[in-house]
Parts: sequence; structure tokens; C-alpha cells
Amino acid sequence: MPASSYLSTAMCPSTEPDEEAIPPSDEKLLSVRLIGLTLGILVTLVLGMVIVGVWFREPLMRISAGFVESFGGLGVALGYFLTDAFTLPLPNDIGPILAIAGGMSFVEVCVWGASGSILGGFVGYLVGRQLGTTRIVSRVLDRNDGRAQRMLDRHGLTAVAVAAITPLPYSIFCWAAGAAKLPLVRFMAVSIPLRILRVAGYLYLIRLGLLPA
Repeated sequence: MPASSYLSTAMCPSTEPDEEAIPPSDEKLLSVRLIGLTLGILVTLVLGMVIVGVWFREPLMRISAGFVESFGGLGVALGYFLTDAFTLPLPNDIGPILAIAGGMSFVEVCVWGASGSILGGFVGYLVGRQLGTTRIVSRVLDRNDGRAQRMLDRHGLTAVAVAAITPLPYSIFCWAAGAAKLPLVRFMAVSIPLRILRVAGYLYLIRLGLLPA
């Protein structure tokens, strides 16, 4: 599909049937599963932090102190940046957990984490925009039957917004948005507040789970 046609479809979803679009029934099922997955991850995150904080307090404090001393806020930002820019299969919440347990303030960790995530999303967008036709990027975007691209075709920036705040792979949606040539200003206007909210929300739950320690 030509870039201009792709952009038009992404920004102004068509009301006509589209053979490549996600069927309404599948879309509803995906929404239910996504809500369930999000709630499940949030509950697991809090319970996991409670367990770690209560039963593994001493090693956690020791490792956390070393992390803060060696990497500090840059380590937190780097973790978010790498996963959001390059779709690396890394748990980006490990750094914030260690930073909070190591004594960094909640606000400081939020600032570093959100900054790394926002910068990572921006770089991810550029990767898709500049390298969207290359084999390696196309292969990543074709994962799961190209669902990210199809959601972008159907919903435009709304798909980016959902990925920015839920467990959907935000980095892949950044690549897809860049490959579709969605306007950078609008992409960032959607991504920035929602990534700040996502980072701050998850960090709050992490801190909440660690409170018993």
C-alpha cells in the first residue's frame, strides 16, 4: 500500500468493509483479553513486590544499593529507552524496582523512567519511518499476522494510545506509526502524556507493593 494511502487510512478510518481489518468479533475479544491481561499484570505486580519486599528484603536492599550507586537514574532511563526504541525482550520495570528499593525518590525515578520511555518511543518512530521497508523491520511488524499495523490502519493514533498505556508492545506500535508516516507531532502528543501516566502508575504500584518491607 502506498505511504499516502496508508496514512490516509490510519488517520481517517474507513467505514467500508476491509478484508485486512480486524473483524468486529475478534476486536471485541481482543479488547476483553487486553483488559484482563492489564488487570492481571497489575495485580501480579503488586503481589510480586509484596513477596519480594517481605521474603527477600536483605538481598533486594543489597542489590538495589549497588544499582543506584553504579547506574542511578541513567540506568532506569536506559532500561525504558532500549525496550521502547528497539523492541528488545527486556523487563523495563527491573531498573525502577531496584531504584525505588535503593532509596531514590518516587518522583526522581518517574522522571528518569518517563524520559527514557518517551525518548525511546521517538527513536522507535524514526526507526519505522526511515527503515520501515527493510527486511528486519518488516519482519518485526509482521509478527502476530501484522496485528499492530492492522490496528493502526483501523484506529490510527488511538491504537498508539492504547499501546502506550497497556501491556501491548508499545515499541512495535512506534515502529508501525513511523512506517505509516503518521505525523510526528501528533504521535508525540499522544505518547508523551500516556507514557508518563503508564510509568508513574506502574511505579506507584511497585512502591505500594514494597511498602510492607
